[in-house]
Parts: sequence; structure tokens; C-alpha cells
Amino acid sequence: MNFTVINYEELDSTNNEAWRLIDRLEVASQTAIIAKRQTKGRGQRGNQWQSDLGGLFMSVILQPNLAASQANQITLWSAWGIAKALNATGANVRLKWLNDLLIDRRKLGGILTETRIEAGKILYAVVGIGINWTNQVPEGAIALGELPTTLSSMDELIEVVLAGLELGQIRSEHEGMVGILAEYLQMLERKNVHQTVDGQELQGEIIDIRPTGELVVRWEGNSQNAIYQPQNFSVGYQ
Repeated sequence: MNFTVINYEELDSTNNEAWRLIDRLEVASQTAIIAKRQTKGRGQRGNQWQSDLGGLFMSVILQPNLAASQANQITLWSAWGIAKALNATGANVRLKWLNDLLIDRRKLGGILTETRIEAGKILYAVVGIGINWTNQVPEGAIALGELPTTLSSMDELIEVVLAGLELGQIRSEHEGMVGILAEYLQMLERKNVHQTVDGQELQGEIIDIRPTGELVVRWEGNSQNAIYQPQNFSVGYQ
């Protein structure tokens, strides 16, 4: 593997530790920070990420050659690569735009990408990855360790996840996002979406994901496609 791995017993957040190490100039790109437990793990939109013993809590430091406007690509190719690598072990991982990994419509894990920008370019990216392995999970979630895969240990899971992350990074750098996004769309758990506007229930279908991360939805009865930023729209689980 082309990653340096740093292990901790406990951290407030692996993402937080990654930024602390970056600020102290103690790490380089392609460094993975792993904690057995987090006390203040976080997910998208400021949500708390339950981080009990037995789960995989990891942040990877990258220095991608990307403009700030392309930041969502990191989450997209990370989710795609990790799902693809996990599926090679016998798992049946699907995706929920933008950053969730699902099995049987239940949440297996998620990705939180944070960036530091300088002169319109991404100077550093920290990709936070949380995956349920043998930990207790909340209602509506699922643990990979309970399922029939070829994985037999946390160490093997870590290797597979890092291999998937590397796969996504290399393919995006060498081939761009077109092929990844085509496969990402095929891996979506569901493409039907709904939204309530002024008390009216709208039904639609996801028809595309832009390279910059926006979701493209065609609503029934509307000839024009709607485009949504990740922070402004949630696909939901039902």
C-alpha cells in the first residue's frame, strides 16, 4: 500500500487529528490516521458520528491536484472506489449520493471530506471514513462483520478500504470522472426521489451526477432538469 498509517487508541476525531498534524508539518500526503474510538466523531451537516469500539474510524490526508470547485470529486471517487473494493470481498455495497455506503438500504458507512484552499486550489484534503465492522450500530445501520465476506479482521478491512481509496484517486487522475460517475450512478441504491414543496409532493428520478458533485433530477411534469448542491438536497433512505 502507498499509505503511511498512524494508529491511536482514542481521538476526539481522526479528521481533527489529521489537521493538527498538518498544522505541525508532521505528516505528508498519503497518510492515514486511525483510531479505535472517537469521542467527537462527526458526519455530514454537522451530525455526530457514533464511534464505538469495533468500528473503523480513519482519515486520510491527500494533496490532490484539484481546483477548489472540484472538491466534491474527492468524495465521489472515494465512495466509488471503497464500494468497489468492498464488493470484491463479497459485500453488496451500494451508494447514496453523495457520501454514504449502504447494504440492504441500511447505512454501512460514510465519508466526510474537508479541504484547505489556497489561491483557488486544494492545498490539503482530509477524507474521513467511518465503516461499521463489529461495533454496535444504531437503528437503520448495518455492520459488515456480521455479513458473509472474505474479510476476517479489521486489518484486512483497512487494507481493502485504502486500496479502494487509492483506486478512486488513481483512476480520477488518469482518466477523469466520466467513467467513475457512470459506474457511481449504476451503484446508487435507488434513483427515485421525492420532495415536498409548498405542501405538494414531487416525484422524480436521478438522471445524472455532475463532475462537480451536483445531483441532476428530472421531476415528473417538468421538462427542465433540476440541479442540486449536496448541502441543499438530501436523497433520504426510504
